[in-house]
Amino acid sequence: MKTESQIDVINIIRELRNDNELSQSGFADIIGVSYGLVGNIESPKYPHKYTIEQLQKAVKYFNYPFENLFLTDEETKLNKREMIDLLVKKIAEYDR
Repeated sequence: MKTESQIDVINIIRELRNDNELSQSGFADIIGVSYGLVGNIESPKYPHKYTIEQLQKAVKYFNYPFENLFLTDEETKLNKREMIDLLVKKIAEYDR
């Protein structure tokens, strides 16, 4: 079962994909996975999630700040050290 943080990140990526009128298969090519895997990741039925490497490829393609996958606008305004600590914590939580 996906965690809330995984669902949040997956929804952001889905929204970016849809906003850019990119199909699951087109997006799969960009991040180097099969079309079926993107479908499984986006489906609540399967436990699959994007890897950190796949997320890096996605945000680079969409020109989207990586930290915004995990942090709220308010959290991105914390001082640098606090923001980095919180980002690492949330990435670790996502990756469980």
